[in-house]
Amino acid sequence: MHYFGLSEANMRRSTLILIISFLLIFLFSSIVLYNQREIQVKENDTTPVPSATSTETPQPSATLPPTITNTPTITPIVILDPPPVEINFSAEDGQLLSGIYYPPDSNPAPLVVLVHWARGDQTEWTEIALWLQNRSQLVREPNYNKTWRSSDWFPENTSGVSLGIFTFTLRECEDQCKDYLPGEWLLDIQAAMETAVELTGVDKSKIVTAGASIGADGAVYGCASLNQSGLGECRGSYALSPGSLLTIPFENGANELIYNDPPRPIYCVYGLRDDAAVETCSAVPDARQIDYGYIENHGFELLQPIQNPDPLLLLLELINTALSE
Repeated sequence: MHYFGLSEANMRRSTLILIISFLLIFLFSSIVLYNQREIQVKENDTTPVPSATSTETPQPSATLPPTITNTPTITPIVILDPPPVEINFSAEDGQLLSGIYYPPDSNPAPLVVLVHWARGDQTEWTEIALWLQNRSQLVREPNYNKTWRSSDWFPENTSGVSLGIFTFTLRECEDQCKDYLPGEWLLDIQAAMETAVELTGVDKSKIVTAGASIGADGAVYGCASLNQSGLGECRGSYALSPGSLLTIPFENGANELIYNDPPRPIYCVYGLRDDAAVETCSAVPDARQIDYGYIENHGFELLQPIQNPDPLLLLLELINTALSE
């Protein structure tokens, strides 16, 4: 069959060529379109390309020391029971000594150190110590041999203050002194003062001393030596019949206290027939002078219910005066 002068074979060939051409055009167009889409995708892709970053190596920081927080601790206030407590201590030369502490009812509280005479030991002060302690421990009863231990005549302690009291026995003086050891006794007194200020409940800035006879010398010496040591503050001393019987004159310690700034009171108590006491007290004219007239009573013997003024009330007066300075 012939169409427009073309044989059927030619028609088929032409048709095939046309189809192939058409396919090639379509394929080419598809490739072009695909490439255009790829370019547009790349242009529209705004994701930043990661750039090389410099990484700094961290420098080690200075190590600070740990903070220490001091948590304050509360120290409980200890108030000892009223009964006396035995205290053992040593003098500078190693001599062992025995004392008795009568605790106050408050903490801290003033302390009175009592020094005995050569005719006895620390027990000579027992009733007076309980009276000064003022904690209802004193049993009032007579003593027909020693008026200073006959507490039935003691005046009422109306001070309203409970004091700590410390007594002690000088070496070689149990019951009474067996030998005269003034140099060694100075060591004992110094050790007693240093021990006293460390006792529980003691206000070491409020110390007072009192003594009889050689103990009066020792009380004034102990008061002055404590102030010199800086371990405590002795405010005054009560001296019954001092006699400068130790190796250091009574007037040395007494004047050191009297002319202190502020002055520390000294009460010098004696009978006019006690020549040694009269001479000793006269050497300290600025001390408070209390003479009980022409009596021979010495030391503790001055503590009598008939004395005017009352020697125990004078002791309280000295204590109150000294502590109020």
